Formats: sequence, C-alpha cells, structure tokens
Amino acid sequence: RLTVQQQEINNLIQRKIAVDEENVRLKNEFSNLNQKFKDKSQELKDTEECAQKKEEQNRLVIKNLEEENKGLNTCCADLLNDLEKLRKQEAHWKTEKSGNDARIK
Repeated sequence: RLTVQQQEINNLIQRKIAVDEENVRLKNEFSNLNQKFKDKSQELKDTEECAQKKEEQNRLVIKNLEEENKGLNTCCADLLNDLEKLRKQEAHWKTEKSGNDARIK
C-alpha cells in the first residue's frame, strides 16, 4: 500500500512538473502576445495621429485652394467687365469712325 501511495505521489509530482512547465510556456506566450498587442496598439495610435495630421493638412490645402479660387473668380469677373467695357468702347469707336468716314466722303 505504501508503494502504491508513493507511486501516486510520484505521478502527482510528475503531473505538477508538467503543469508548471505548461504554465511557464503559457505565461511566456501571454507575455509575447501582450507585447505584440502593445506594439500594435502603439502602431495604431501612430497611424491615427498621422492620418489626423494628413487630414488637417488636406483641410488647410482645400481652404487655401478655395480662397485662391475665390480670388481667381473675382479676377475673372473683373476681366470680363473690362472686356465688356472694351467691346462697348470698340463699338462706340466704330460708330464714330463710320460717322467720320461718312463725313469725309
């Protein structure tokens, strides 16, 4: 009976050793996975910050382009007004020239 109990104790000790080894392996695996998680979390944070900066830069570029476009639209309107004035002036001069040519004849 003592031998059987001693064998059971030895078996339990072997199982404990195996469980302890498995526990160490799982702790190492958990530690590695936890480190990967922290690395990926930092990578995600960095990526989000980068995306936010790019988005802000894009907003500024769009704002600047809109302001430039507004200025160009104003310039185009001014040029169209000048063109219309010049066309009216040309028509007036043609009428005047036609009158002068008629008088000369």
